Amino acid sequence: MSHIENISLLSGLVSPERIMKLEAAAARHQQQSNISFIIRSVEDQVIEVSAVQGEKDSGTYASEAILVKRTQDLFSKLPSEIKIRVAAETYLPSPASLVDVSWIEKKMNEKGVRIKKIAFDTGIDRESIADWVTGKRRMSQIVKAMFYFYLSK
Repeated sequence: MSHIENISLLSGLVSPERIMKLEAAAARHQQQSNISFIIRSVEDQVIEVSAVQGEKDSGTYASEAILVKRTQDLFSKLPSEIKIRVAAETYLPSPASLVDVSWIEKKMNEKGVRIKKIAFDTGIDRESIADWVTGKRRMSQIVKAMFYFYLSK
């Protein structure tokens, strides 16, 4: 499995050994930071690469400048006549990812909303709402989104 999408586009420009080293370094970026690389085009000694960071458990994400630098560093071992153009896509977490039991409790207190009202307004049974609000039941991303949009209005 390739860790750099479309890496085969480099086969005429660089050695198979260099491609293997690029793949190994890209695999480390994927594993450690959930950053993936996509070669968009190779024309006239110019390689266009996208760097995309996905969601991480730690919640810490690289800035656009860091993604560009890491991509340039990754491809820096290519022959000097080859230029690298980088497009970086930083990860933007969903606002609903902030939702947890304490966030719900705080918002319910701020707005004076009770479990019974949420159940009535959403059509979801009171027991399920109570289990999510107390942390007795794990919330899916859809449930978090429901609470976010319900309690943020």
